[in-house]
Amino acid sequence: MLNYLKSEFYRILHGREIYSATAALAGLTVLMNLVLFAFDRLTPDFPYATVTFSLNMMTGSMPMLLMAGLIIVLFLFSDEYKNGTLKNTISYGISRNAFFTGKCIACAVAAFLSMLVVLAVYIGSAYLLLNAEGSMPVRQLLTGTAVNLPAAFASVILASALCCRFKKETAVVLWWLGIIWWLPMVCFFLGLKIESIERISEWMPWNYLKYEVSVNMSGYSCLWDTPEGVAKCLIAGSIGILVFYVAGILVFHKREIN
Repeated sequence: MLNYLKSEFYRILHGREIYSATAALAGLTVLMNLVLFAFDRLTPDFPYATVTFSLNMMTGSMPMLLMAGLIIVLFLFSDEYKNGTLKNTISYGISRNAFFTGKCIACAVAAFLSMLVVLAVYIGSAYLLLNAEGSMPVRQLLTGTAVNLPAAFASVILASALCCRFKKETAVVLWWLGIIWWLPMVCFFLGLKIESIERISEWMPWNYLKYEVSVNMSGYSCLWDTPEGVAKCLIAGSIGILVFYVAGILVFHKREIN
């Protein structure tokens, strides 16, 4: 598996997919800050051209971290079926376990490095273009990102498993949304009536990032501000990694490669 992993890192490093995905995500953050900057110049007393407002949008929308993982994986898998890479790799003697594990590791590392670049561009452009008001917004954003890395890696593994299962990107996106977004939403509403489902839904990343994180211009109420909240994020994300990895292995073994 080590040789396959090396070849996968080489392919990613010398391909354009990861650079395109990173540039697109970083470009969106710069564009957002440029829009705030333009409104500040064109509108008298515009109150939102601040680093706090810009960074708080991401801190309060932490599920976007999970979605970014999906985007990175889709870019990295974009030529997998077109070039017959998957079929050729399996036919050359690489086991399905080694292939899937290598894909998950390579995609997770690439997504992590891409995230570092995007965050640097995002924070840097905010401080360059907007009015700065202390360091609390940066600390909250970085803390929230750090404690939710396991959930982000779980998202990457799920997306990798779906890409190994389906050829169509549309199917991958729909299944990913169904598992990460729609299932937690259904469990949340069922949990209003059924206590056991409520306890389960509270540990689903999409739900606790939506209902246990409150960010506005006057302050923060984030679950990662407490040790219990940090533990919840780390444990839930780690469970997701394990569940999606095992499920991915099982599903990939049942799939016919052609």
